[in-house]
Amino acid sequence: MVKKIRFLEFLVLLAMMPLSAQKVVGFYATVSSSDDTNMLTMTTDLFYTQLQNMDGYSVIDCRNTTYSENAEKKGDIIFYAEIQEADGQWSCTLNAATGNPLKHVQETRTYASYYKILLDAKASLESVLTKLYQDGQSSQTKDSADSSAGSGAASLDSLAGTWVGEQLIDKVIILRGGKGFVIFKNGASMTIAVSIKGNNVSVVQQGRSNASFYPEIARELALKNAATASPISWALVLVGESTLKGTKTTLVEDKSSSSGISVGKIEVQWTRQ
Repeated sequence: MVKKIRFLEFLVLLAMMPLSAQKVVGFYATVSSSDDTNMLTMTTDLFYTQLQNMDGYSVIDCRNTTYSENAEKKGDIIFYAEIQEADGQWSCTLNAATGNPLKHVQETRTYASYYKILLDAKASLESVLTKLYQDGQSSQTKDSADSSAGSGAASLDSLAGTWVGEQLIDKVIILRGGKGFVIFKNGASMTIAVSIKGNNVSVVQQGRSNASFYPEIARELALKNAATASPISWALVLVGESTLKGTKTTLVEDKSSSSGISVGKIEVQWTRQ
């Protein structure tokens, strides 16, 4: 009986080990003097999502709180970003702190455009967290980054960058790891998920549809049908390193339909910018 109890205690301790090894991050509001609140929100949410997806970390959402020395400290790690614009360039500083007294580290990178911050989000996060534990307290951050990079992400990483080509889309931003954004010329922004198998690339809309996602059709038709539309998707083939060719499945005008629209395919070509 005693042996059984000890064995059960061992199993309980074993089950608890991954939880105890996990670091809890208090994720605070982005600090910036920029007036572009939409872009700041997009960037903050991207950092938040990337951090949630990193092995070995759980995240407490403090995005509505600006961190200060007097702020309530939540989690094992305090994290927030600072983003500023000057002379046509963007500076992004990631701040992380842990311990008592706090050990504070920073990672500052300068970018030619705001969208470059989005492309570099995962790499800069991994870098600042590795720096936080580089004194040997934990090698977990670097290990998880290495395992992520070696688990087939290289093919997706090769697609990372800015793509252009569609007449009514300003640019498509593909991030490392298979996420990204479509920025329409009308100002709308769509979140996308990207996957690759061989040379075949699949891009699928994430989240709710918006009438502005359908600039190809009349506005009244878009407003009437967007809410019930299936996600927009692209089936593309990678040609070389800088061209994606294929079809886009979306709503198109159809005079033979009683609703005036139907689901159709449009030939598209994207080129790396």
